[in-house]
Amino acid sequence: MLNKPKIIEKWQKINRYGRPQTPLITKKIAIHYTGQADVAGWRTVSYFNNVVANGYKVNGKYVYASSHYVIDLDGTIYQLIPTSEQCYATNSANSYAIAIEVATTGSDNHYTDATYKSMVHLCAWLCQYKGLDCKTDIITHTDVVGKKYKLCPIYMVKNPHKMTQFKNDCANLKAGKITLDKIVNCTVPDYDSNKAISPNPTASPLPKMIRIKKDVNYRNAPNFEDSSIIGVAKPGQVFTVVGLVKRSDTDMYKLKSGCYITTNARYVDGIY
Repeated sequence: MLNKPKIIEKWQKINRYGRPQTPLITKKIAIHYTGQADVAGWRTVSYFNNVVANGYKVNGKYVYASSHYVIDLDGTIYQLIPTSEQCYATNSANSYAIAIEVATTGSDNHYTDATYKSMVHLCAWLCQYKGLDCKTDIITHTDVVGKKYKLCPIYMVKNPHKMTQFKNDCANLKAGKITLDKIVNCTVPDYDSNKAISPNPTASPLPKMIRIKKDVNYRNAPNFEDSSIIGVAKPGQVFTVVGLVKRSDTDMYKLKSGCYITTNARYVDGIY
């Protein structure tokens, strides 16, 4: 069983603008973004709880807005509305969707490593808790309203293959196939394979070759999942290095053979 992530409760007071206490029967989990990159998530919490909840007008009309959860840039998860109640976030899906607002970073509105891990953890746990399927029951706001209405969360809508990877990460965590510390943020700019295998000019020089120090798996993909293992490198073997895959945990060398192996100095020595 997946443990519940750490959640800070910032309950919104009962009010007609964001928390009307209308019952919610959960069928989906809807991912949103807070709308402006590099703005702390706690500011969104404050806006919902201290501005909208008190009655706030724009162009003469009251704003009706809230969210069940907000995830900050540092990975902090806030809960504002109980999951037994509806919030005002996902238009026609308010009656059946748990809403998660997520802070973003960068010009493309991607996620920090801490934010992405919290997204995966929270969504996987909610799917376990509510009996949902990570691959079919996690949706975007745009899935409900269409692209002409709103691109939300904008990064995932513009990069649907990353949304697919995110849902796969959630499913694998929920199923116990991976652990939280092995989650890799697929939204960072250098995750792209063409960039990810390039040496980082600000880091230590890339070795021309590596020598194996102790038994270590080599893989057909730059991850540490059991499914990617294709063999075991033995002490004394030497391999030619052609690139480096930057990861949120342990980096990996790309070898001339097309395989990948850890950069961990316990297992390999660089030959420059």
